[in-house]
Amino acid sequence: MISFIIIGRNEAKVLSGCIKSVINVVKHNSLKEYEILYVDSKSTDDSLNVVRKFQNVKIIRLLGDYNAAIARNVGAFESKGDILFFIDGDMEINPFFLRLVYSDSGGLKFNFVSGQFIDIEYNNGKVKKEKKYHQINGKLKKQYTTGGLFIIRREVWEYVGGMRNKLRRNQDIDLGIRLANKGFLLVRINEILAYHHTVSYRNPKRMFRLIFNGDDLFRCVLLRDNLLNKYQWLYFLRENYTMFMLLLLFIFTVFTGKYYFLFAYILALIIRVLRKKGESLINRVLIYIYYVIRDVAVFIGLFFFWPSEPKNIKFEKNR
Repeated sequence: MISFIIIGRNEAKVLSGCIKSVINVVKHNSLKEYEILYVDSKSTDDSLNVVRKFQNVKIIRLLGDYNAAIARNVGAFESKGDILFFIDGDMEINPFFLRLVYSDSGGLKFNFVSGQFIDIEYNNGKVKKEKKYHQINGKLKKQYTTGGLFIIRREVWEYVGGMRNKLRRNQDIDLGIRLANKGFLLVRINEILAYHHTVSYRNPKRMFRLIFNGDDLFRCVLLRDNLLNKYQWLYFLRENYTMFMLLLLFIFTVFTGKYYFLFAYILALIIRVLRKKGESLINRVLIYIYYVIRDVAVFIGLFFFWPSEPKNIKFEKNR
């Protein structure tokens, strides 16, 4: 049995398309044993009314603490399938993908699998551009990280205890590197799995919101909680190498008293920003400022940011 678990918060504009796409997956693949669950994280828009139009979708409302990790954990807990298909509410699933990884006779071909997806980026309500999110050479690639879109066997999910509820952000990265450390690398198929309606990850408003609402600080939690996990270090050095460089140069400066070594960090950051393709001069400046603030914030957060485990996890099932 496949459990399609959709999570969302204030996704009313695109949620109907998401659910319709899942129903198309069911019909196209002639699935007999399945269920569709929608877990809502205290939406303040019309999301619940949108979902109520679909009679075969089970609705779960989070009433207490909420984030993507809690929503997925609750969805998995309430589901019945031995295969969990996690989907974000702003995505539309390609109905042809499932046959590549699943059959009624053989079940799921991989323990932990996902695919390619197309980011449809919006600006002021209009489509700005479309692009593939992952660069994959060949038919598939094994990875140690995942996003919010993946299919996993229940026993593998439960083996690592699902996601960590305290992670308001990076919960999917954390899951991926913990699974990889246990020998379960994500299999990324080079076929379109979904179309993702989103805002550019380099959008200034989006970037600075991550800083000022504290989401970027979870990078340091990811590092601390997986300190002995080699996949964590592979990820950290790939995504946060300028912050790591800042940390080392700061230590060196404290012990030597020679502050000019910090110019190496400034130069590395300039090179990092210049490598971003297709950005205007103004946006490059904003990206540079964002990286500086983020690196400093994560550096400080390593010592002072210690989020607690959510204690008020409540939910109800309704229509």
